[in-house]
Parts: sequence; C-alpha cells; structure tokens
Amino acid sequence: MTESEEEIAGVGGAISEQYDSWEQVSGYFDGDGNVGVEVVRYILKFKLRFSDTWKPQIETIRAFLNRDSISTSAVWHERREGRLDAYRLEVSAVSGVLKAARAMLPFCVKKAEDLRILIEYMEGRLSGNDAIVRLNEEVKRGRRSGFLRDLTLPHTRPEGLRIKELTNASRARAAYAVSVTEPVQQEIRTDHRKRKLSFVKLSRKYGYSVSVIRRVLGAR
Repeated sequence: MTESEEEIAGVGGAISEQYDSWEQVSGYFDGDGNVGVEVVRYILKFKLRFSDTWKPQIETIRAFLNRDSISTSAVWHERREGRLDAYRLEVSAVSGVLKAARAMLPFCVKKAEDLRILIEYMEGRLSGNDAIVRLNEEVKRGRRSGFLRDLTLPHTRPEGLRIKELTNASRARAAYAVSVTEPVQQEIRTDHRKRKLSFVKLSRKYGYSVSVIRRVLGAR
C-alpha cells in the first residue's frame, strides 16, 4: 500500500472508495480540475490541477495518479476568507502532464479543448502563439477562466527550448569573458556566505551580471 493509499484508508473522515479508471478521474477533472498555463522564458509551462474542499477526495486522485507512475505535488491546503478551505493537487512534470492529458482527453467535454491544446503544444505541433490564441478563445467563450494573454511566443516548444539553451550558453561565454579582480571575488563570496545575499542582490551591489556572479561563486 502506498503512502497516499494509507492516508485514504485511515480514519478521520477518510473514504475507502478509490478511483480505479481514467474515465472516473477524467469526469472529476472536467468539473473540478483545470489546465494551468504560465508564460516562462521562450516557452509555455503547463500544469494539471485538481481541487476540492474535502481533502480525502483529492487524496484518492493523488493515489490513482501515483499508482499510474505519475508524480504529483503534495496536497496543498488553501485558506479562503469567507469560503470553505480548499485542497489542491498539481501535476507539473512534463512527462506526467502529457501522460495524464492524453489519458483524460477521450473522456472530457468542457476541458477537452484545453487538453488538446496542451498535448499539441507539448508535442511540438503548435507554436506558443497558436496555443495562446486558442486558449484566449476558450476564455472568451466562458469555457475557461482566466485572462487574455498577449502573443509573445512565436516558436514551438522544441524551438523555444533550443533558443533558451543557446541563449544560456551565450551568456555563460560572456560571463567568463568578464574579468573580476580577486579582492572583489572574495568580497562577493563573503557577502554570499555570511550575509546570505542572493545572486540578484550581489549583481546589483557589485554591478556585474547574475551570470558573472554565478561564475564567481562556482554555481551552476
């Protein structure tokens, strides 16, 4: 028995019934789940979220996903003023998001287009802007909550990841080309170790880029 299953089988209001099919989980997701999306550098980051006001309900979802080798977050407790507390579970690892989305798509109605967009983008068949246009349409139709996003990602996910990789490599080369005297390097290391200054604060204090600060501190 897994940790999640032990929690479900316990006392204190827990339930003994468990989800045992993707049809059941998909039906729940279609009503109380959602496809989360965030615009990060060069790509879109998708998550699958499940929420409920009753924790054992979410624990059964978590147990089912874990049994199917899909990693999840812990169950988060959200306090909401004037409303019942909520419990949330997320799937954020790329492999788990794609696996769960593919499994749920045939059984969803309201969230089907969101899942379809997620899958097509993560498989490299849509650009970021194509995905955003379709997500915005879902918001306009009222099938999806949220705000309308600007078109800022013209590349597909593989292209975006490649651009990110090349950009990071270019910055790393530039950082190694910058000369920092040994006394200043010692001051940076001391501030980081003793004063716990972050890379960003060190960058502002000494006037070097974060990449240079990371190089001085030997961080990857």
